[in-house]
Amino acid sequence: MKRSYFVVSCIFLLCVGCSSRGFDRGDLRKQIGVAEPVVDEEAIAEALSKKPNLPKSFRLAVYYKENTQTHWRASRWRWQEQDKKIFDKVAKKLKSEGVVSQVIPIVSSVVQGDDLKSIRLAAARHGADAVLVIGGVADVDRYINDLGWTYTLILPTLFMPGSQADSLFIVNATLWDVRNEYLYATAEAEGLHEQTYVAAFGDEDKELIAKAKTSALESLSKEFEKMVITQ
Repeated sequence: MKRSYFVVSCIFLLCVGCSSRGFDRGDLRKQIGVAEPVVDEEAIAEALSKKPNLPKSFRLAVYYKENTQTHWRASRWRWQEQDKKIFDKVAKKLKSEGVVSQVIPIVSSVVQGDDLKSIRLAAARHGADAVLVIGGVADVDRYINDLGWTYTLILPTLFMPGSQADSLFIVNATLWDVRNEYLYATAEAEGLHEQTYVAAFGDEDKELIAKAKTSALESLSKEFEKMVITQ
């Protein structure tokens, strides 16, 4: 009888302790932006006074904002070359349409800070008219599915797909005037990757995030291309 109570207790704790916690998208979005929040009427008036200032065919700087997340799961991602190639395709399309005359990548080593003014300064030093700032945040939610109860038997952890991992990547792109900080366009997209796996195996967090990141960037690039061409 005591053994039965023990098994039931283990199953209960397993189900409660390993249930899905979901994603706090609101909190994640707060970590993406680079612009200071508007806090008073004077700041609002200043924002309204700014006017578009781009030439017909402008020089575009592109900056990928570095990951500043501190949570141990979310901090395990970086911008890779294959990520940047997705937006390279958009840049080529914009050049062929005559919207952009030159695309200038900005590396993080020449940006003194991670705020908008520091990014604009780096873009100005490169002779750019506008700067595209791309930022992202990620999260991974691991939990057991309906087959997870079998893990109380120990051996099924080697072959039973009772584990679930959901990875979310939110990416944001903002296009700013280098001279006066006018905001031309903003776009956002999400990528969600779901994986069912055996507890003893399964992809690492960084691999799960990479798949969600690719999906988000592909969606964002299409949306951003439409927005800029129709400006």
